Amino acid sequence: MQLDYFTLLSPEPIQLSIGSIKNPTARDVGKISMQRFSLYQVLMKLTPSDYYHEVAKDRLVYWDALTDEQKQTMTMWDLLQVEPEIIPDYLDMLNFFFVERVIFKEKVLAIIDTDDYKTPDEELEITDSNLKGVLFDKNFAEVMDILQQVCCIKSADPMDEPMPKFKNKKAKLLYEKMLKAKQEQEKKKEEKDAVNLVFANIISSVAAKSNNLNIVNIWDATIFQIYDQFKKLRTDDMHYINAVRVAVWGDEKNQFDDALWYKNNFKK
Repeated sequence: MQLDYFTLLSPEPIQLSIGSIKNPTARDVGKISMQRFSLYQVLMKLTPSDYYHEVAKDRLVYWDALTDEQKQTMTMWDLLQVEPEIIPDYLDMLNFFFVERVIFKEKVLAIIDTDDYKTPDEELEITDSNLKGVLFDKNFAEVMDILQQVCCIKSADPMDEPMPKFKNKKAKLLYEKMLKAKQEQEKKKEEKDAVNLVFANIISSVAAKSNNLNIVNIWDATIFQIYDQFKKLRTDDMHYINAVRVAVWGDEKNQFDDALWYKNNFKK
C-alpha cells in the first residue's frame, strides 16, 4: 500500500481499517532513544533470511534445513510463529507507532482501543467494543511497508520495474546481470553516504539551514517532514547555484529550469 505525499507529510495519524498509525516526531524518537528507534527500523525491514543469518545464527541450522521453496515462501508473520521470542520487540515497535494499544493474546496481535497501558496483555479483555483490528498473515507485511514509508527508509523494489521483453535467454541473462550490478553499486553508494545521512545529522543540517526550523523547534516536526525539508533544501541549493551561473555566464542553450525549486520529487 503506497501512501500519498499529503498523507505522509501531514502530522495527523494515518487512518487504516485496523487502527491508526502515528507520524512520529523527532521528539518522540528522542524519548525512546535513537538506539531503540534504530532497532525498530531493522525490524521493519527484517526478512527471515536476514534473521537467521544476522540475528539468530545459532538457529541457522533450522533455516538451512528448509527447502528452497519453503525459504522463498516464508514471511515475517511465519517467522513470528516459529520464533516467538522476537514478538516482544515487535510489540514494542507497534505500540510506538499505533495510536491504539497492540497486544499479543492467544497467538493473535490484536489492536484495541484502551487507555490502559499497564495491565499485562494476558489480563486484558478483548471485546467487540474495544477491538479495532487484528494483525495477521494477510496484512502484517503491509503494515511493515507503511512504517518504512513513514520513516523514509523504504527502498525501491527492482521487481516493481516492468520487465522488458527479451529476444532470447542470453539477452535476459545479460539484463539480470546488469540489474544486479546496479543494485550492488547503489548499495555501496548508500553505505558511503550513510555517515552523512544519519537522522541526527539530518536534524542538525536542516535546523542550521532552514529559514523557520531551528534546533529548538525542529523536534516537533515529524520524521517524514524533516527528511522532506532536507530534500527541498538540497533542491533549492541546486536552483540557486544554477541561477548564479546563468546570471554570470548566460543561458545560450536555454537549460536553466526556473521551476526546479518547486518540482515535485516525491517518489511513489
